Amino acid sequence: MGAVVKHAIILADREWCEAASSGRVKVYDFVKRRKLGIYALTRGSVCVVLTKAGPGQPQTVYGEFTVTEVKEVDADEYSRLATQGLIHSPQVLKPGEKRWVILFDEFREYSVKPRKDELSDVKTSTSRKPISEWVIAGLSYIDDQALEAIRRKAGGFVRREAQQSLQQLLTRVSELEERVSRLEKLLGVSDLALQPTHECAELMLLVMGRQLGFKVYTADPSRSCGNTKLGGLASMSKDDLSKYVGPKVLEPLSKIDVVWHKEGVGFYLFEAVIGGSMHDALLRLSSVGDLNAKMFVVSSKDRKDEYEASIRHPVFNTIRNKCTFISIGELAKMFILTNLWKQSIESLQLPYIGR
Repeated sequence: MGAVVKHAIILADREWCEAASSGRVKVYDFVKRRKLGIYALTRGSVCVVLTKAGPGQPQTVYGEFTVTEVKEVDADEYSRLATQGLIHSPQVLKPGEKRWVILFDEFREYSVKPRKDELSDVKTSTSRKPISEWVIAGLSYIDDQALEAIRRKAGGFVRREAQQSLQQLLTRVSELEERVSRLEKLLGVSDLALQPTHECAELMLLVMGRQLGFKVYTADPSRSCGNTKLGGLASMSKDDLSKYVGPKVLEPLSKIDVVWHKEGVGFYLFEAVIGGSMHDALLRLSSVGDLNAKMFVVSSKDRKDEYEASIRHPVFNTIRNKCTFISIGELAKMFILTNLWKQSIESLQLPYIGR
């Protein structure tokens, strides 16, 4: 029998993942010199990349690559790899310093990026604890059993053409952000000190969701923002929601202000707190806390401290790590940028972008 190929889970920040997914990066480098090396990884090993946690951002499994070579390089060889553009944010090594690097040909981004806490049923053939309970500080070895279970959770890979299109779109959005930022400074509205109504916050969320290719639902279809009725923007009803959740979840889910859903992606839930009770909004979100969903509270910037104090309450333990605060100003910026971006790529007629 041949030697069993070992695989690994490694940590990287989201920027590294995006750069690797674009096809530019071909090297994973370790920040510190490893005393024991990484000899267990060989050509053909698969490295699954787990994003580092950030404020309001849980760890997610972003994608994978297949190892072509593993080696320890000196400062000169590391510099050559960096000069070729194969390393993202290269380190500056002193003469005599060495680093272990993993070389690969192609990074494959997962279609669905499961959170680490969703890997509660993923184990290696020898581990007692699931990967959701592992402390992954740099590199942790896994076997074929765990790798295939992660791949099933991920639901396949993003097509290469789609990855390249997405990277082009991200670049375009970045350019638009810079232009809008300059315009905001010229106009003296860099903070976008807007105070829209509850209904207008929902309108922005509904329009953005549709433009990003989601089906959207509102708990307030009869309400209006200006002359626009919210129900006219919704593409899902309560009956449509029942296709994706059971009756116990359906009732509380239907009370959430705005719901986005896309097959293979899951749910995004939004509660707009404009003059209302922060505690009540969090209670509505926690009532569907077992749902695989990303959750957001939209409110004025000066209520962020109230949000952070409220969500620390034990009753919100189930949603604390998957709920994010968005200020009205941030929502307005997202709304403007999404509209500009949507208009700029309209001619591409991309199939996964909504109307």
